[in-house]
Amino acid sequence: MINLLPTVEPQYTCPGETHSISRAVHLSRLAAFYPKCRECSHRCESGQLPQLHFPPTGAPQPVASQRSLFTLEGIRGSYLNELTRHKAGEFAAAFASLLWDTSPLTGRNDLRDANSKRPTRRTGPVVVVAFDERPSSPDLVTGVAAALRRMSCQVVDIGQTSVPCFRFAVAHMQAAGGIMITGHGCEPSWTGLDFVGKLGRPISAAERRTKAAENTVDPHDTTHSLSLDDIYDQREQGTTRPLRQGGTQRVFQASTPYFAGLGKQFHALRPLHISIGCPVRALRRTLAALFEKLPVTLHWVDIPQRRRDLQQAHDADVRRIREMVTSQRTDFGFLVDDDGANVAVLDEQGDLLGPEELLCLIADLMLSEQPNGAVVIDNAPRDRLQPRLSERQARCWLGGWTQSEMWQTLREDAAVCGGGASGRVWLRDTQPVTDAILTLAKLLQMLSQDDAPLSQRSRVTP
Repeated sequence: MINLLPTVEPQYTCPGETHSISRAVHLSRLAAFYPKCRECSHRCESGQLPQLHFPPTGAPQPVASQRSLFTLEGIRGSYLNELTRHKAGEFAAAFASLLWDTSPLTGRNDLRDANSKRPTRRTGPVVVVAFDERPSSPDLVTGVAAALRRMSCQVVDIGQTSVPCFRFAVAHMQAAGGIMITGHGCEPSWTGLDFVGKLGRPISAAERRTKAAENTVDPHDTTHSLSLDDIYDQREQGTTRPLRQGGTQRVFQASTPYFAGLGKQFHALRPLHISIGCPVRALRRTLAALFEKLPVTLHWVDIPQRRRDLQQAHDADVRRIREMVTSQRTDFGFLVDDDGANVAVLDEQGDLLGPEELLCLIADLMLSEQPNGAVVIDNAPRDRLQPRLSERQARCWLGGWTQSEMWQTLREDAAVCGGGASGRVWLRDTQPVTDAILTLAKLLQMLSQDDAPLSQRSRVTP
């Protein structure tokens, strides 16, 4: 005879809890070393689990690592384990709250339409959002855009793009700031957020400003003092909605004006061959379109999405470029990092140029066009770069340790370029920019002046 009565399953209650759990949950908690199991009288009922040994009560417990997600230039963390859509939205809301605090106040008379007695709607700050090619980026940018709209910001979505194009879009649209979802400099499983202020100025950790840089601060730029420390503090304090109505969101194709501005940099070039590698698809498409009608031939090298060290000759991607240079006998090799700004340059013999040599080459070209110019260097290679640039009768300014400090110092009059230990070359256009495409343009202009190979030009006496 079949017993149709339900079987009564033993119930367990964890110490300090009022509700009971099933045997399956009890075994799952034992297998996961649930903290309350060490004090439970049923911890010996482990079923088919191996014998579990709990440390005695009162023994010190391991503490989970609470690594700060804030770095010198942005926020970085492993996707989902450390940085989720919700947490990214919290950082975006804190940034939006700071933009609201620094935005100019609007008087009561300005809130009314000239042809109507009804008050006009106050508009929030314009914030540009973008993301890179990592699989986790679309998820995080959704949370960032939603948080900005809750904070009554006007969101401008430029989609998937490179970091230089993103900064260009912020300056081009005269936005109050921007957030880029990117994990450049980290493994593919990581992601993060980069923040910029007005005119595309990078927002870094708290600045140690020099006296010269303080004198060049634009009094109308109310976001010049923002740092990552302010975003951290604002998130800890919490944010409140500035207005009852939400913000807006629209799409803008920033690649069109960005591409139009690059064309003027490539002119009067002699036939050259370049071994080039870049993991950013958007940047590769831009380069392919730029060189379509130029006498320069690009020999592409497949570069994976990974963390790399551009200053080490034994790096796997640097070796790939070297093999292409030597096998195809190209004029030089050019490797772009996943931020679209940091580069590694190899001469026609496959030798890797140091960042100091690269900056000196660019400085020679820029100073020949503007003899009274100055060069900004970061504090890391000052002992190596200052003597070399002094031999060229160039004035040297120290820009600091962060991208924000370098950007601000380059805004001073007569500063033509900058760089340092990172391999990132700064150029002075309408605003200071660091873009691998512009660095490539300057190298091509220099090599087009005569037939001298790059190895002869890079021999700089310290």
